[in-house]
Amino acid sequence: MLAWFSKFGQWFEKENFGILLFRFIFGSCLIVYSICCFRDAFLLKHLGQMATALHLPFSDIFWGIWMAFTFIWTGLFIILGFYFRLATLTLFISGLLGAWKMLSWKFFFLPPCTPLSILITLSLVFSFVGPGKFSIKK
Repeated sequence: MLAWFSKFGQWFEKENFGILLFRFIFGSCLIVYSICCFRDAFLLKHLGQMATALHLPFSDIFWGIWMAFTFIWTGLFIILGFYFRLATLTLFISGLLGAWKMLSWKFFFLPPCTPLSILITLSLVFSFVGPGKFSIKK
């Protein structure tokens, strides 16, 4: 039993294990959120509201579905470390577009904008940090 714990503890000594955990948690949250959006039409409309506010064609549900699919593939790419910087840059740009109309430092960290500020911050930080050693694309 002690040998099992020592083998398990060796994973924590690896150089980029923390980045792998953060990638797994962040990517899983994106995938779970997008699945929840597909189950609720109100969340899809909420995701697509900013596209209609920017006067893009089609309905807000169309853009909500588009964003939910974007969250799924970026979440998968973040977990796998495959085209990692492209995925985080896509999330950063979509977060900035989502916060475009209400982008002010006074209200940026209050409850309606808090998920957007977390998305923008984490995607920007991950794009600078990189995927680490544990990734598919070497």
